Amino acid sequence: MKSHRGTVISTEFVSAMLDQIDRGIHVVDPNGRTIFYNQKMREMEAMNDIDLLDKRLQDIFQFHPDERSTLLQALASKKPILNVRQSYFNVNGHEIMTLNDTFPIIVNGEIAGAIEMARELRQVGQTKDTKPPTLSSFDHWTGSTPLVAQMIFEGKKAAHANDFLLLCGEAGSGKELLAQSIHLERGYQHDAFHAIDFRTASSESIDRFFSEMNEPSNEPVTYFMGHVEYLELKWQELLNQHLISEKQKRSGESLKQFFILTLSQDPIDAVQDGLLMKDLYYTVSERTIFVPSLRERLEDMKELTEYFIEDFNARFQTSVKDVSEEVLHLFSSYDWPGNVRELEHVMEASMFALGNDQQIEFTHLPHYFRLKFDDPASPAPVLDSSAFMVKEGKASQTLDAFLQEAESYYIQKSLQYHDHNITKTADALGMSRQNLQYRMKKNGLLRLKK
Repeated sequence: MKSHRGTVISTEFVSAMLDQIDRGIHVVDPNGRTIFYNQKMREMEAMNDIDLLDKRLQDIFQFHPDERSTLLQALASKKPILNVRQSYFNVNGHEIMTLNDTFPIIVNGEIAGAIEMARELRQVGQTKDTKPPTLSSFDHWTGSTPLVAQMIFEGKKAAHANDFLLLCGEAGSGKELLAQSIHLERGYQHDAFHAIDFRTASSESIDRFFSEMNEPSNEPVTYFMGHVEYLELKWQELLNQHLISEKQKRSGESLKQFFILTLSQDPIDAVQDGLLMKDLYYTVSERTIFVPSLRERLEDMKELTEYFIEDFNARFQTSVKDVSEEVLHLFSSYDWPGNVRELEHVMEASMFALGNDQQIEFTHLPHYFRLKFDDPASPAPVLDSSAFMVKEGKASQTLDAFLQEAESYYIQKSLQYHDHNITKTADALGMSRQNLQYRMKKNGLLRLKK
C-alpha cells in the first residue's frame, strides 16, 4: 500500500493505526474473510487475530436464525448499512451485542470488501438470556447416494446407544454436521453441544475443555472433539483415562455425557504413524462411522448445488436460479480435495461474483478455481502437458505472467497438501508466514484457506 507521496505503508502500520481507534473495526474481503481486526473489536468479541484472519465469518461466529451478518449484507447489497443492532455468538458460545455502521468497499466499480465500525452494547458473557446456536439435524442432509443413506442409518442407530463414537472422514466431508445431527437425534438441547477442533485449539482452550468434561453434568451434554490426531499424546493419554472412567460408570442407563471424536484419516494409519494412541483408538472405536468424501458421492452434486443456492439466496437476499450445465459437468469431474466445504466456498464466491445474473457460469467461478480447468468457451489447447497451456488464438504469455501463474499454482498445491495450514505450508516453501500470506493475497488465494 502507498500514500499519495509514494511512501510504502505496511499492513502492520495500518493495523497499528486501527488499534488506536476506540470503536471496533472489522474489515473483510469480497468473500467474507477477515483482513483487519482492531484491538477494540478483539476486546468486544473476546477473540484473537489468529482465530479470525483469513477465515470466513460464518465459520467463526453464529448468528440467530432471523439475523445475518451486516458485513455479509453490505457485501451482497453493495450498499451501506447504518445504525443497526446486531446480536451473535463467538466461538465460545457467548453473545455479543453491537451497534454497527457497515460500508461496502468499492474499487473501480467492483466490490473489494466491507468495513464495519461497531459500538459495544453488551460485553461478552454479560447476559444469561441468550439464544443457543442452531445445529443441523438429519433433515438438513442433502444427497441420496447409498453411502449417504448408510451413513445416516448408522448415525441414527448410534444416537440411541451409549457407545463412544468415532467419525472418520476427510476434512470438509461433514463430520461435525453428522455429530450435530446425532446429538439432536438423542433429544439433547442445541446449547448442550460442546465442540473443540484440535487442529487450531490452544493449550489453554484444551485445558478448559478437559476441565469442563471433569465437572458433573446436570443435563445431558455432547462433547465433540474434532481431528483428535492433532492432539498431543499427553492429552490423548488424559482423554483415554477420562473415557475409561466414564465407561466404568455405565450400567445400561442413559449417560449424562456423550462423546464423539473424529479423525480425518484412516485410524489404523493414524496409529501406525504415531498420531493416535493405540489405547485411545481401542477405547473409542466400539462404534465407528465413515463419512464419505464428495468424490465418492458425485451423484449428489446437483442436489448439493441446489441446496447451497437456496441457502445463500436466503442469506444474501439474492435470486440465483441454478448453475449452468457446463459448470455442473465441471463440478462432477473434479476430485474435491476439500470436499463439501470446498464446494460451499466455491458456490459462495461464485454467487458474490454474479451481479445481476441468475445462473452461475464458468466466468463466475473464483479465479483460483478456474485455473484448474480450461474455459469451456475457449478453443482446444495446443499443448496438454501441464496446467500452463498455450491456446490457439492467444498470444504466448510473457515470462512475468508465466512465473506469476506458476507461483499461484504451486502455492495452491502446497496449501492443499498441508490441509491449508499456513505455518506448515510456509515452512515447506522456505518462507515466513507473512511472506506466504502476502503472496496468497497477491495471487487472490486468501479464499483458499479454511
